[in-house]
Amino acid sequence: MRKLLFIALFVVMFLISAAFAAFNMEPVSVKFYFTDLNLPLAVLLVVTLLIGMLAGAMVMWARSLKIRFDNHRLKHKLTLSEQELNSLRILPIKEPR
Repeated sequence: MRKLLFIALFVVMFLISAAFAAFNMEPVSVKFYFTDLNLPLAVLLVVTLLIGMLAGAMVMWARSLKIRFDNHRLKHKLTLSEQELNSLRILPIKEPR
């Protein structure tokens, strides 16, 4: 049922996007620092959406690298603590006199 809902939502979004693209094919002038582009509005919106998604993915990737590094560091610290605990367990207990 959930899969069917996602497929229906995808089809509706695709139809809305196709209608938007069909009605917005007028060229739009975009001026960059060194160049000037004339693109249809729908193409320009798709390109900016893809650039935004790529930027977001790069930020998420950088964040996941930091989390992975922290996880590795904490695992190493845990291993050292466990080794120290095991070495302390084998020491004989000295009774007070």
